[in-house]
Amino acid sequence: MDNGKTYASANALERCVSDCEKTVIIHALRRTKGDAAAAARMLGTTKRVLAGKIHKYEIDCTLFESEY
Repeated sequence: MDNGKTYASANALERCVSDCEKTVIIHALRRTKGDAAAAARMLGTTKRVLAGKIHKYEIDCTLFESEY
């Protein structure tokens, strides 16, 4: 029996995971000055997977090229 709370909890968890994932990706891109290949290595994933997530979260890698 579902009273609607399960869906609300699942959506909240999904948003939380997405927010955390985006934050970690941005941190890696900052540390690598926008180098997606280096960020992917740092995160233990492939450049292709990271590129998909960068697209999903609409992250502009060029913003990190001149940081630090």
